[in-house]
Amino acid sequence: MRAVGPTCDAAAVTSSTEQAAGPRTPALVASALDVRAGEKLLLYDAEIDVAAGRLCAVIGPSGAGKSTMLRTLAGVQAPAHGHVTFDGDPVIDRVEEIGYVPFGDLVHPQLTVREALDYAAALRLRDTSGTDRFARVDQVLERLHMTAQADQRVGSLSDGQKRRVACGSELVGRPSALVLDEPTTGLDPGLERRMMELLRELADDGLAVVLSTHATGSLELCDEIVVIGPGGRIRCTGTLDEVLRHFGTRSIDEVYAILEESPREPVPERPHEVEVDAPYVPPRRSARRLPTATQITILTSRYRLCLARERRSLAILIGQAPIIGIAIGATLPTTILRNESLGPFYGILVGFMLVIGALWLGLIGSCREVVREQDVLRREVAVGVRLTPYLTSKVLVLFPLAALQSLLLVLPVALMQPPAGAGTQYLGILGICIAAGWAGVAMGLWLSSAVRTPGQATTAVPLVLIPQLLLSGALIPIGAMSTVAKIASGAAVSRWGLAGNGSALDLSDRIGTEVRQVTGLDPAFFELGVPSALLGIAALAAAALAAALLTLERRTVLQ
Repeated sequence: MRAVGPTCDAAAVTSSTEQAAGPRTPALVASALDVRAGEKLLLYDAEIDVAAGRLCAVIGPSGAGKSTMLRTLAGVQAPAHGHVTFDGDPVIDRVEEIGYVPFGDLVHPQLTVREALDYAAALRLRDTSGTDRFARVDQVLERLHMTAQADQRVGSLSDGQKRRVACGSELVGRPSALVLDEPTTGLDPGLERRMMELLRELADDGLAVVLSTHATGSLELCDEIVVIGPGGRIRCTGTLDEVLRHFGTRSIDEVYAILEESPREPVPERPHEVEVDAPYVPPRRSARRLPTATQITILTSRYRLCLARERRSLAILIGQAPIIGIAIGATLPTTILRNESLGPFYGILVGFMLVIGALWLGLIGSCREVVREQDVLRREVAVGVRLTPYLTSKVLVLFPLAALQSLLLVLPVALMQPPAGAGTQYLGILGICIAAGWAGVAMGLWLSSAVRTPGQATTAVPLVLIPQLLLSGALIPIGAMSTVAKIASGAAVSRWGLAGNGSALDLSDRIGTEVRQVTGLDPAFFELGVPSALLGIAALAAAALAAALLTLERRTVLQ
């Protein structure tokens, strides 16, 4: 391994360990790397190579650029200057051969260890039979020393075991290099040692293994240590003994103290004759990428299984629908919809409450479903998962759930509040509510794609739902709205839903002068018809899904 700037000593370039082992075969090579975030320099002039069969640790103070270096080596982040190659090819063209384990929740806690690795293998291995895939999973379980935990849920494992499973999700794809960001963070000394011993074994098996770490107790297991100082500069590289000799210390902890006290060096200007790389180009579509239909099948199966295993959350999602429906039906006066004078007024209220209830159910059921998987998604996109199949898998699971919720919402109201006309009027209302629930799912997926934490998603739900209340026309007549609000109401699912529900109840023929004066609604508002209302809601749901896809594409490119 080679570093720019002060080196440890001559042995850092050709250590006694290397001489005993013979010539190395470079796997990951970085030359003159600069990485920036806007005007801020994160990594400066770094040159590094990581050979196959070697274990390398990147250490340094927080904010020094360790994670930036690893993302760049893995082809996840673009350098502003310099090159990263994998066995001579640009790393962005070989990114699927590099296993990258960022810090975060990378495995679904609802799955068993075997299931998690099997789904990871299914997404990474093309033209591999089920039997071969299962055999590969068994091999990885054995290598991780987790065969005994194969049928345990990931959520029940210790932090150290979860990190092993995250490594396994990459190993099933048979990578040639493994890059891990803080794999030992939060582990006690015993678990940290076991993790480092596992990484040592993987390197001995022929992988090029690079990790960043703040733990110092097992660095003697590493072939090389890269020390990054403030400003993203590599200060030293070599074995543990060589690093200590370079800094004149007896322990790595003292090295950290020296680095934190050292002043940040000014960054010189790049010479004009140095060629700056062209803008970053995302990895080319690989022949190993699975077909869209296959990805949809795998992702839908996994998501359905994860959702079904969250029994308490699923029970709350389903159980709240009939509770809301019963509350609506019980609050209204008995058989009020059949009252000649007041029936149309309460019909408007019923249509409004049902469509808002359906929107709420769809929105609250989907608003966290993307953001809580953002670490998993970011990694799977890097290995070939497309965003369209990912969103489609959410839709294929959440739309049937929303339809069931809408049925359980409408049914109590239909039983407790018979309509003035035929009972089949509620079939039209059910169709409108199912469509509104689907639109709520679509808006929830967009919201979940736009926020950064599940907590933000839940907090932002009122910001999406309250405009639906205000723009429906039930609380504030459309005719009384400002010009801007009238235009905005055309993009409100609640307005189309209220008009559709009113059409199902034949309110256009029943609204009298008194009701018109009280509500401000014209009978023509309910002449839209159920089919037209369904088309309008479907168009808004499609627009929300398109917005979710565009938001996800932007987020994955920027990060």
